[in-house]
Amino acid sequence: MKKSLIVASLLVLGTSSALVAAETGNEWFVGGEFGGMSMHTKTSGSATIPSLGIDTSGTYKETINSTYEGIKVGKYFEFGRVYGNLAYQNKKDDLSSYTFGLGYDYLIKNKSDFTPFIGLNASYSKAKWDLDEAKQLSLDKPKGFNYGPEAGLLYSLTKNTELEIGVRYLISDVKDTFSINNGTDKAEIKLEAEKVIQYYVGVNYKF
Repeated sequence: MKKSLIVASLLVLGTSSALVAAETGNEWFVGGEFGGMSMHTKTSGSATIPSLGIDTSGTYKETINSTYEGIKVGKYFEFGRVYGNLAYQNKKDDLSSYTFGLGYDYLIKNKSDFTPFIGLNASYSKAKWDLDEAKQLSLDKPKGFNYGPEAGLLYSLTKNTELEIGVRYLISDVKDTFSINNGTDKAEIKLEAEKVIQYYVGVNYKF
């Protein structure tokens, strides 16, 4: 429930910010970003499946480090910006994903060409685990929400272009589960992401 309220609040905030931007007539922008991401995952449960030679239980944690590319479209207003983004995580350890998100950033304006920002990001991810064992256990399509803070720095290159660097720390609810109990085969397994850390560099064009 708390996660749903946080996501809903961010969506409302983003919508309100977009309305303010439209009223003030400030600039739209489109941008691209490339970076790395660190996914902290956990697999837990137990399984006894003689037909597959599986008999195990416990908890296994793993960190998957990958790269990603993303695009975003949004609008600046007096003290901030709101944007939507789409990102693709490049396949690593047979895992890849698409993420659709919404972000709001407060811009800390000053007299220099550098503009720091802090903000919030909420997103929805759909992943694909291209591993035979995962497919057999129907754990190959985890999905769910992510949310958390972001911060970074904008630098004006020209009147219409800017360089951006940033980092996001996202609490994740991306998961998939498998359950079976037919007398012979018994299993209760959960695959989930606990958090995702992204660090990136990008270029934005304002129009």
